[in-house]
Amino acid sequence: MSATLFRLLCALPLLASAPAQAQLQNWNPEPWVAERPDGQRGLVFRNDLDFYLNSYSKEEIKYMRKQVNIWRMNWDKVMKATIDDLRAYSEGNNFDDKLHDFELTDARTGARYHLEADKRVRVFMFVSLTNPPARLQVPQWDRIQAKYDSTQVHLFTVYGRELHAGDKKEYKLWPEPKSEDEKRAYGKEFAQLTKLPVLVDGLNDVVYTAYGRVPNGAYVFDADGELIFRGTWADHRKIEHILDTLLKWEADGKPKKVPAAQ
Repeated sequence: MSATLFRLLCALPLLASAPAQAQLQNWNPEPWVAERPDGQRGLVFRNDLDFYLNSYSKEEIKYMRKQVNIWRMNWDKVMKATIDDLRAYSEGNNFDDKLHDFELTDARTGARYHLEADKRVRVFMFVSLTNPPARLQVPQWDRIQAKYDSTQVHLFTVYGRELHAGDKKEYKLWPEPKSEDEKRAYGKEFAQLTKLPVLVDGLNDVVYTAYGRVPNGAYVFDADGELIFRGTWADHRKIEHILDTLLKWEADGKPKKVPAAQ
């Protein structure tokens, strides 16, 4: 058994005793100002590549553990592949830290969305029906989107890979999709859980791969298209802090120094 797999297996049981605010305490929220080649200033936040799901409460961890067959992970092919991907990408390797452009279809409306053409602050996370953390995040992301001016900030989800396809009775209805139509149907079903747009990646997982093959990864791009934050696991509190800080800094005229986080 690999060291990373062992860590994942140990993480969920141990986190039952972790306080709900643990992940924010483990992440330094203070950004810095970067001078870009074009002479403009940009705000940058520290990436959160913590492997552990320690942004969740005891009750949430218990709820998620019931949905998946944790002790089968050491031999389940899908989970072994996921662990390999996380080792390679979410822990800092093999990821080109920039905007990877895409055009995807919204599962709810059928409209096409072009990432690079959108000049707002853009924030998205990868989701799927068999991804317990993603399902827990979307109500809070709905709340965050409602807080901000939609002409300035755009939050959305990308329907990527199934994290626990066909696992146990809760997810037996959603095995690995075998066609583009089936994956779009999954995305449309997920759209019933959230007010956010649900963009559906292709069956070949091109966008999911470009962004590091992280099942619930989160990414923040500023209005200039610069990637200013990425996290292995989406955390609504970090996203809200980043957006509050970024928008205030821009409203203050993009000063050379940023006040310390409160």
